[in-house]
Amino acid sequence: MSPAVALLVSLAVAQPSAPPREVPPALPLSGAGLLVGAGVTGALGLTAHIWRIGILRNGCSGQLVFPELQVTVTSCIDDTLRYLGLSTVAPLLNFAAVGLAAGGGTVRGRFASWNRARHDRRKRIAPAYMGAGAGVLALGLAMYIGSRVALVRDAFGVEACRREDDLTMDCVRNTWSAWLVLTAAGQSLTVAGAGLLAYGVSYARGARLARGLARVRVQPTMTGRFVGLAVTGRF
Repeated sequence: MSPAVALLVSLAVAQPSAPPREVPPALPLSGAGLLVGAGVTGALGLTAHIWRIGILRNGCSGQLVFPELQVTVTSCIDDTLRYLGLSTVAPLLNFAAVGLAAGGGTVRGRFASWNRARHDRRKRIAPAYMGAGAGVLALGLAMYIGSRVALVRDAFGVEACRREDDLTMDCVRNTWSAWLVLTAAGQSLTVAGAGLLAYGVSYARGARLARGLARVRVQPTMTGRFVGLAVTGRF
């Protein structure tokens, strides 16, 4: 059989090849805005929390307005109201930061996996992000929940000071503040862990999709001694 006849036969029996599948078009969002929003919101929540600790340590100070009559006017009511207000605002800001971090990590992971497939960049290790995110998230939740429970069980520092035989206002303030510092650290770690975990999960899912979108092309090939089909592609 001559090469020309063989080529005609191969074209006749070959199935039409599907058009090459391209990588999806550019994603409109990179997740940077959400991540910046998470950072700003988390910073505001941490600021409110530190402000609350400052009120606890330095608030409710008395002032004698009539020393001869021992009449004392204090700012304790105002400080208490500010403390309660910040105790409401700080958790809300941190919960919002967790949501923004998770959403930003999801969008950013999808964008990064697409970017790698589109430009043949080095593949990132998704399990490392997922493992680090899960660990940081678990540590943050443990610190947050543990410090809140311990604060209540410790009667806001009273029991610890009683055991140390130092039941004074300064001791209670210091112990109470220490529990709140752990709470603030736990909230910050929770925000960071949620972002890392969401990024790793989204990146892994996007990488699997990108592998399925590798471009494949089937075309006839003819040389002096061979006539057949050639499969070319990028994987």
